[in-house]
Amino acid sequence: SKDLAGVLEDSYDMKDAVISHPGGFDVIAGRSGTGSLSSVPAGRLKRLMDDLAELAPSYDRVILDLGAGLERTVRQMAALARTTLVVATDEPTSLTDAYAFIKLAHLQNAKSDLRIVVNMASSAGEGERTYATLLKACESFLKISPPLAGVIRRDGKVKDSIRHQTPILTRYPTSQVAEDVERLVARLDKAR
Repeated sequence: SKDLAGVLEDSYDMKDAVISHPGGFDVIAGRSGTGSLSSVPAGRLKRLMDDLAELAPSYDRVILDLGAGLERTVRQMAALARTTLVVATDEPTSLTDAYAFIKLAHLQNAKSDLRIVVNMASSAGEGERTYATLLKACESFLKISPPLAGVIRRDGKVKDSIRHQTPILTRYPTSQVAEDVERLVARLDKAR
């Protein structure tokens, strides 16, 4: 099937890589194991961003899953977004990376709508404590207070869903992680 790697190789246009899924959403898949977007030349990245901007008006929302990192490509793609969800876990390296991304995004655009998602939390309370740690650093050093978008609790059903290549909301719609994701989406809808 067609994916983002083929678009980057100029094998076909981005619109031809769109795959429709049940539930009323479309996906342009990345190719597993091909590395990050960091090696994309600046000119090709610009064309990719232009292609995305051309497709975007056909959708209510466009979600870019850029993965972790501070590379130029990630920062430029994130700059296209109205809202940026910075996903962090309680791991020190994750918190450091999240803070560094927030700092760079804020320096690039002081009006950025940055929100924090704590992922793989052992409990809602633990997720809120992780958020508080990141928030304290942002307030102390950057003088900004990115809000908490949501806490996603750790759930073994996620691994099973990945193994079966089925979305968690389809495979385990009543699981705690599905509830957390739905709560996050509802909060984002309300904030719009």
